[in-house]
Amino acid sequence: MIINKIQNTHFSESEEVILRYILSQSEAIEPMTIQDIANATYTSAPLLVRISKKLGYKGWSDFKKAFLEELHYMFQSQDIDATIPFVEEDDAVTIANNILTLHSETVEDTRKLLKHDELNKAINLLSEADVIDVYAKACYEYTGRLFQNKMQTINKNVLMMSDPILQAAMSTSKHAAIVVSYSGETTRMVKVAHMLKERQTPIVAITSISQSELSHLADAILHISSREMLNTKIADFASTESINCLFDILYAGIFAKDYNKNLDYKLTIAENIDDSFSEYAFIDEDNSKL
Repeated sequence: MIINKIQNTHFSESEEVILRYILSQSEAIEPMTIQDIANATYTSAPLLVRISKKLGYKGWSDFKKAFLEELHYMFQSQDIDATIPFVEEDDAVTIANNILTLHSETVEDTRKLLKHDELNKAINLLSEADVIDVYAKACYEYTGRLFQNKMQTINKNVLMMSDPILQAAMSTSKHAAIVVSYSGETTRMVKVAHMLKERQTPIVAITSISQSELSHLADAILHISSREMLNTKIADFASTESINCLFDILYAGIFAKDYNKNLDYKLTIAENIDDSFSEYAFIDEDNSKL
């Protein structure tokens, strides 16, 4: 997120004056020109350009556009706070309802953030690769493992090693990488992305809406629901749900590229290995045939 990036970037005293003004005015800066803001802060227009470039933007116009888009996104009405979805006084039923509502809102949020061209690009890059490598922090590793297991059932090779640096060092142009980072600025994941670029490995980034270093390095970007604060959240409720959704969408998209072949393969494997049984006839195919 831009606000998080501002908090973690060093600025001069004059630059901090400008940023305090921008943050305090928020959406009110939309009709203002660069000179308007310079005048209001008793600074100069070149300082605003320098701030923009420090934050990774080409210039003031790019920064302003991204900043206003992020504010608009963050100010959209949500019933549940993704960062602190329940408080001390809430009973178990209230907590349960809040978490379920948060999951529902997160799924809808993820849907709204999907971009047709980026999704198609990601699916094509992953479908064409001989090997798909997944890179994720420990808190999101489980979601990557679930994706890996699904992909194995359609005979698609997915790797997820415990050492992402070693994994990236062995990558080639015949691989495709999924790099998961909520902030897009995690040092280890950014290093991995740079290594993958050197090895000409296509990168699909699963990250927040911010213009992060990871997003600049990626060949396709899928956005996570981006309403959790980095350091004050109770848990990764929303981001994990959103990442799960995106992995499922990628799996389904790759499956659909060769639907009949993948369905036949999956059913054949299931017949050979699945010994599941349930007394609930509705979900048990053997009982339902009786």
